[in-house]
Amino acid sequence: MDLSARIVAVRKSLGLSQEKFGEMVNMSQRSVAAWESGDRTPSFATLSALADQLGVTVDWLLGRTDVKTDTKKQPAVQDGELLDHIVMRLRDLPDPALSRVSDFLQGLQAGQEIAKEAQAHQDPAGEPAE
Repeated sequence: MDLSARIVAVRKSLGLSQEKFGEMVNMSQRSVAAWESGDRTPSFATLSALADQLGVTVDWLLGRTDVKTDTKKQPAVQDGELLDHIVMRLRDLPDPALSRVSDFLQGLQAGQEIAKEAQAHQDPAGEPAE
């Protein structure tokens, strides 16, 4: 898959029109259309910013690897937009994957409850209370 196809794939996975995608990455709809048709290629600076904004690697966008994300980086999402970003990504998941996400969230909540209980049973110095 080449750059133009990967840009289309990411945009569609987010459920965005070219116009909305352009707004998200601070580019015009015409620029997005030109990238997707292969008529133009984003500059390196734009490509780097695009990868950061989408939470993917530049190498993946360029088709140099099939590893889509760098596990050390998180998508650049503005404050207050994280929930919307997550919901957009969940929309395209099939039911079995949604079930796994739900199980994961339940595990996270259980872990937080265990951590709160453990913290409540420690004295101010951080030692377990007896």
